[in-house]
Amino acid sequence: MANKNGKEKTRERIINSAKRLFAEQGYQKTTIIDISKQAGLSEAALYEYFQGKEDLLLTIPQLWVSELLAGLEEQLFGIKGATNKLRKYLWWNMRRIEQSPLDAKIVYLSLKTNANFLKTEVYANVKTLYSYLIDIFEEGKASGEMKSDLNPHLARNIVVGTMDHMVTRWLLREMSYSLFDDLEETFDLLVDAFRADPNKNSTTQEVQRNQ
Repeated sequence: MANKNGKEKTRERIINSAKRLFAEQGYQKTTIIDISKQAGLSEAALYEYFQGKEDLLLTIPQLWVSELLAGLEEQLFGIKGATNKLRKYLWWNMRRIEQSPLDAKIVYLSLKTNANFLKTEVYANVKTLYSYLIDIFEEGKASGEMKSDLNPHLARNIVVGTMDHMVTRWLLREMSYSLFDDLEETFDLLVDAFRADPNKNSTTQEVQRNQ
């Protein structure tokens, strides 16, 4: 049991070393030698745990994304209304990103541009994370909060694209400001694009009454 704990600690040390190096100097510039030195291991010892640099890149974000997914379920519990859920979804994601900048840097600046990303378990969890947006937009359509002809998948793409742009820009600017600085205004713009037109609904109801 002690041997197993030792291996787990060594694996964790390798992951943390790679995470810091990838975030500080970039994935391309980081070598296996750099990671092994940072972790206090030989190259041969590192290869007992990971196949190489890409294997580490694809492994690092898994825990973070899994925790984000589990946390989101808890955060959305009990919230009424699609618009309120959308706000909480956006706020929670941005909050967790600000709290875990190293993980965010790896995901947004290295992992998402890797061709093998789509084959990973991380991507499967990211898809699940984004599927919450589909559910929110479907709820919004059903409740009348949002446009009846709204395409939930396109709406999801708009929200995800907006988040990706905001986070990438924040990371490239060395996190010199808060992601929340303009978040309320951004959210209002998004909601305005999705919100049902009350005048249109009133006109439709009036036509129906006169038929």
